[in-house]
Amino acid sequence: MKKMTAMARGAGSALASIVRGDVKPASRALGFAADVGLVLAAYVVVLVFENLAIGLGYRAEFANSSEMGAARLYLSPIALACSLPIAAGIAVVARDPRPALVAGLGAISGVAVGIGVSTGRLMASLAMRAPFVLVVAALGGGAGWVVARKVAPLRRGQIALLGIFVGLGAWLADVFAFPRLYPAFHLALLGVVLVATSGLLLPLRGSRAGRNVAYGALALALLSAAWTPYAAARLATQDNLRRILLERAPIHGPAVVVASRIAPPPPIEDDEVATSTLTSLKSNGGSHALSFRGRDIVLVTIDALRADHVSAYGYPRKTTPHIDAIAARGVRFERAYCPTPHTSYSIASMMTGKYMKALVALRGEDAADDETWPVQLQRYGYRTGGFYPPAVFFIDEHRFRRMRDTHLGFEYHKEEFAGPALRAEQVRAYLAATPKDRPVFVWVHLFEPHEPYVMHPEHPFSGDPKFDAYDSEIAAADALVGELEVVFAERGGDQPVFIVSADHGEEHGDHGGRYHGTTVYEEQVRVPLVVAVPGLAPRVVPAPVQTIDLLPTTLAALDVPIPPRLRGRDLGPAIAGTAPAGDEGLAFAETDDYTLVARGSDRLVCARKIASCTLFDVAKDPAQKHPDTSRPARVAELKKLTAAIERETGRVEASTLPDALRRGLQGDLDAAEDVAPLLDDVRVDIRRLAARCAFRLKAPLLVTQLRRSAAQDADPEVRRWAALALARIGEEGARSAVEELFASSAPGSEERVAAALTLGEHGDARGEGDLVARWADAFTPDTKTPGEIDEARALLAVFATLRSKAAVPALVRSLEDLRLRPYLVETLGAIGDPRAKEPLLLLFASERYVHLRPLEARALLAVGAKTELLAPLERFAGVPEPMVEALPIAREAKLLAPERGGTEGGSGKLRLAKAGPARLLMIATAEPRPQVDGVMPAAPSEVAKGLWMLELGTLPAGEVQVAGAGAAAWLVPRSEEIPPPAPKAWDAGGL
Repeated sequence: MKKMTAMARGAGSALASIVRGDVKPASRALGFAADVGLVLAAYVVVLVFENLAIGLGYRAEFANSSEMGAARLYLSPIALACSLPIAAGIAVVARDPRPALVAGLGAISGVAVGIGVSTGRLMASLAMRAPFVLVVAALGGGAGWVVARKVAPLRRGQIALLGIFVGLGAWLADVFAFPRLYPAFHLALLGVVLVATSGLLLPLRGSRAGRNVAYGALALALLSAAWTPYAAARLATQDNLRRILLERAPIHGPAVVVASRIAPPPPIEDDEVATSTLTSLKSNGGSHALSFRGRDIVLVTIDALRADHVSAYGYPRKTTPHIDAIAARGVRFERAYCPTPHTSYSIASMMTGKYMKALVALRGEDAADDETWPVQLQRYGYRTGGFYPPAVFFIDEHRFRRMRDTHLGFEYHKEEFAGPALRAEQVRAYLAATPKDRPVFVWVHLFEPHEPYVMHPEHPFSGDPKFDAYDSEIAAADALVGELEVVFAERGGDQPVFIVSADHGEEHGDHGGRYHGTTVYEEQVRVPLVVAVPGLAPRVVPAPVQTIDLLPTTLAALDVPIPPRLRGRDLGPAIAGTAPAGDEGLAFAETDDYTLVARGSDRLVCARKIASCTLFDVAKDPAQKHPDTSRPARVAELKKLTAAIERETGRVEASTLPDALRRGLQGDLDAAEDVAPLLDDVRVDIRRLAARCAFRLKAPLLVTQLRRSAAQDADPEVRRWAALALARIGEEGARSAVEELFASSAPGSEERVAAALTLGEHGDARGEGDLVARWADAFTPDTKTPGEIDEARALLAVFATLRSKAAVPALVRSLEDLRLRPYLVETLGAIGDPRAKEPLLLLFASERYVHLRPLEARALLAVGAKTELLAPLERFAGVPEPMVEALPIAREAKLLAPERGGTEGGSGKLRLAKAGPARLLMIATAEPRPQVDGVMPAAPSEVAKGLWMLELGTLPAGEVQVAGAGAAAWLVPRSEEIPPPAPKAWDAGGL
């Protein structure tokens, strides 16, 4: 104690000397520089640590060791240069750590974090937001006080050691807790890391070695600042490195953002070679390569069927004997791709021969006016019948109202959920009632094996719980394919042309996700495609093709001219075996954020909004885990082909718009550089569209042109949208203009909604009512003016930021929209309004989509649900594909009790509600060895990190003694999965 008092007195004496002027200014400056340098030296150590941790922990994701070398050479200096002002601020405070000052800084930081996490309602309603923000501020101020009073007097070595533990804990939390969910939360953790580790080299302070290290680190930081522009430019081409570090590295990740703003990646450009490639691919069709004339055509599409689970494609389980038989007598396309992993878009694209994502962005609902496959065939003598479930139009239903209402143009349709047996009878009845004077085109879409997966007793699989039920569903769908062959054989006449494919694939954790609709990797967009044409020899086509190629192929085989607006190509030569040698084929797939171009065995995956493209060679790397960085020329070629494909749609469908605007309206951030000069275009309509496009893109590189437009453009509309775009990007000077625009615009107008959105993104709730009204108009069941999913996600982010209770009724009404449901559920949880509890409970209790159940349960916790969660959690814990998160959520809700089958200690007499097969879920850091009624069953399986599952045999109802089950356990009865909706009664449909 005496020693600590003496140290404090010595520090106070030194400070007094500085204040009195006893210490020369030069000495004070050198001392301060040494302190800043010592903090920077600590950050060098931290950057080295993160470089090693990310490089080793995620080494499988890097193309080669040189990528982390590039991080050290280019990105770490940028991070160090950015830390200069932080180190200076810490040095200022550390030289005079007065408790009141440090506590005040902590409180201010707490306010910032509180506003960021609870997201800004303090700006509009103190009653709603002040308590939370004040609590966080108090915690921040308290932490600052403790640091100043309790930590500062510690020995330097103790401070350094404490900083290591705190900094490491915060770094780990930043990596693993709520990734990419709460930016303010991660920013706060980054601040904790930097503050805690700033004293890492404190034991060296005052020594000669310490001064040498400090001055060296300071010089290195200054050199890094000078090096930053060049380093940022070099990083612009390191796509794979930027993507990994942005997602994985808490300190280097923000430096990636800084680097991209200093030197944006080069845009993907079109050129004549890419355009001529597309032209030559389309011209390679042969209208006389095939002949379907006079033959029935049967198209069977299977929902969520990935190609590598079809036994004809090498899958070891015999899941598809009937599809295999069709492939054996026909043509199997080894690499076929859907245009997007969403049913609505994929089926619409297949039926129109176009990339529907781009059409919707350019033409909205009018995109559904295009002539479909059945409409085309009716013109040339076919009768048409379609059999499909309502799920075909679940995603973006409002975009496909015309297709839904006109039944995709089929003369006869049967739209309902129907099992394989019922569907076969429906097709049989249709064919029996249909005259044979004309051929028929019949499309059957099977909902199996869409999740939730159900085990079909007639198609049992065991040994791989991850895929058993999924494969059983595939086998059930395959059995219907076989039955359809029988049905058409009964019809008599010539053998039909038989086509079997899928709308999209399905992910099972291949790239960290589940189900579909999120990526363009093989598991989600590669689908089976087999075509059996009577009289043609069987073969395998290795080149990539697309499902949108099927319509032009059919038209060519009927000797019908292919409309020029179709984007697919004629596969007749490939089917007939007359395709040119060395044909690399072509496939394009996309989601809202990603694109894929396939040529030969190469796959270029691009994150379009950050202009990051990665090349994979599926011949060498079928799982797409190891990027190919050895062929930059190929990457450049496929980038240009990507741009050409996207621009081709724009040229045909929106020929009056410049290419850059077409791309920008499709959400392509690469278009920003080309949109910039259009802000100075002589045509006012082009300038207006360019300003609107800039608002949508939020691209920092447009700031200079937007400033000029906002200040000087002769057109008021251009000035207003330029100001909106600037404010949305984050230009403080544009905020007042947006506030004025909001106040002067008419309620419900496009500009007022845009201003309200911009204000809301910055925590200002004054436009909350306008945003709620826009949501009601655009995204509820009675939608009047449909909006894009990007707009929906932006609105939901603002509602979460504002914790908008006013939005809750409208959001609840939108929960039926499967496309938006995960975002809606998370937003309702963030708002925390108890009014959402009952709708969420109804949804959760009957939720058929497995991946949505944990999101809904978490949201229910946030809105105050407790015991109401018990019954659905218990059921979903016991279904064939269990909700493994059920146990942690039940534990968090304090539902675990022996009378409910749960225990916090992993041991006790647990009550089983009913006799029968049971399952034991456990939480344990290492493999538990549970005993059930004194017997040790088989070893449990780890279904997620720290979560274990043990399948038990039949147990009697009542108390069951469980021991050694880890930190927590839950004994639940096995249960059946929620069945699909009951099919509608069959009728003859007027035939």
